[in-house]
Amino acid sequence: MSLYPHLSEALPQLATPEEVAPLLGMTPLGIVRQCRAGKLPGVKVGGRWLVHVGKLAVQLDEESRPRPLQKRAE
Repeated sequence: MSLYPHLSEALPQLATPEEVAPLLGMTPLGIVRQCRAGKLPGVKVGGRWLVHVGKLAVQLDEESRPRPLQKRAE
């Protein structure tokens, strides 16, 4: 079960940076920069970036899961 169901419910499979930005609290330019850097799942089509909404929801789920603590090397 996704922690971010509103993403896939509110948007189609591919969405523009302008559609995704308010949901992530970012600007459209910030979304484009993150896609260009490979930090958000996006594809450039005809000179415009589109975000893979399903992949984004999975990525956000993975990032929000608690990670086990690692012991420090002594």
